[in-house]
Amino acid sequence: MRGGYWIWQEDTNDYVLVSFDELDPDILERLRSKPALGGFCYAAEDFLHLPLTSAPFYVANGWLPRQGKSIIFAPDKTGKSFLALQLGRCIAQGEPFLGMETTQGRVLYAQFELGVEILQTRMKSTGQDYEELFVGTTFSMKLDERDGQKQLWTALEAVKPRVLILDPLYKAMSGDENLAQDVEIITDYLDDLIEAFECSVILIHHTGKDKDRGARGSSVMAGWVDSLISMKRVSKKGERLQVQIVPVSLRHAELPPEPITIQLGEDFEFYIWEEDKPLTIKDKILALFDFGGTMTAADIHAAQVGARSPVNRALKELVEEGKLQQPARGLYEKREKGAIGHGQREE
Repeated sequence: MRGGYWIWQEDTNDYVLVSFDELDPDILERLRSKPALGGFCYAAEDFLHLPLTSAPFYVANGWLPRQGKSIIFAPDKTGKSFLALQLGRCIAQGEPFLGMETTQGRVLYAQFELGVEILQTRMKSTGQDYEELFVGTTFSMKLDERDGQKQLWTALEAVKPRVLILDPLYKAMSGDENLAQDVEIITDYLDDLIEAFECSVILIHHTGKDKDRGARGSSVMAGWVDSLISMKRVSKKGERLQVQIVPVSLRHAELPPEPITIQLGEDFEFYIWEEDKPLTIKDKILALFDFGGTMTAADIHAAQVGARSPVNRALKELVEEGKLQQPARGLYEKREKGAIGHGQREE
């Protein structure tokens, strides 16, 4: 039987079956916007022709589908919150995230571990724009308790985000994360949010004591999500933070053959790391002096090697490290090996 709608024809005083292909697109869209039967059911033919978005993922490569769920987990001191904030910013701006395409959508980033001052400082240090990203910090919201659930629901009613990021999960629980029945209180509530607000959810989580066993807590979480993403530190103590990103499971895509290695930049955002060319603001500044000469701070900023605050901090560190020197206030030049910088003395 061909697909279409039975439409009343006044001239024949009868219903006529008009195929989908014959209907005007505007009329077809109005017909398909009729409410679902029982609130969520459609005839199969109507369901197959529902007007849906052409981009079913907020983050490509299977990371985050629309109305999907993702967990990013890692040990302490691995840069989880830096990555979460960057991911939220990229989705809110519709910018690529670590080489992966994103679909623009409003984001709410709820932080349960960092105070207002620390979070604000981190955001300012990136020098990035945060349009369509909403942030909030609270230490008392528990999503397995009625008051906490009501508080977050009210926030979503006000913000209406397409993506919700909760960081970190354990701080939003009063129950035992190792008990399935306690964890299911959280997952059931988040499913209610996803359905009510048509949003996606990203949870930032920790590994257990045995880092090789994945995200800590009940296995309910791993079965609930569409993607499970691991972060593992590969840099040594004292080195600039480098992390490997490894998708452990992707419900809607093939697992990539190799992990992604990323490095935290001077602006507190991660960049894909290339072994032969680490992407740091300091390296970019030093490259400006490859042919000698003197530059002002304004010249360096005009070269667009990074945002203003990270560039100023990098310049200060390069002088302290003896790689640049200041012959006069506001001027910089490369210090040659063995040379004594302005204002320095031989030890």
